[in-house]
Amino acid sequence: MQIHKLTVLVMLICSFAAQAEVPLSRSDILGTWQIDKESMHSDGSNGKASNATWTFKEDGTMEGISQDADEHARVTQLRASLNYSIENGKILKQAAAGRSKMETCMAVEKEASKMVLKCQTVFFFMTKK
Repeated sequence: MQIHKLTVLVMLICSFAAQAEVPLSRSDILGTWQIDKESMHSDGSNGKASNATWTFKEDGTMEGISQDADEHARVTQLRASLNYSIENGKILKQAAAGRSKMETCMAVEKEASKMVLKCQTVFFFMTKK
C-alpha cells in the first residue's frame, strides 16, 4: 500500500514538472513566430498543423496572420492586430480583435528558437523565424 501511494505521489510531481512555467520577458518573444501546430495536449499528440504566424512588436501589439491553403476558401488570409503585455512572466493578450477580454498564455517550454505556449486549453508549438 505504501508503494502504491508513493507511486501516485511521484506521478503527480512529474506531471506538474512537465507543465512547469518558463517566465518570459518582452525580449524573449519580440519578433515573428511560426505556429507549427496546435494541440490540446502538452506533448503535441493529436496536433493540428498550422499555417499561422504571430509577430510580437515593441509597441505592445501582436499581429497574427493565418493562411488557408484551400483554393476554394472565401478568405485565403486572415490578419488581426491584438494588444499584449508581459505580466509576471506570462503573455496577457486580447482574446479577439476589437474585444476587451484578455487571455493569459504561459510558456511551458522555451529553448533558443523553439517555444511551447499554453493559452487557455490549447498548446501552440512555435518556431521563431
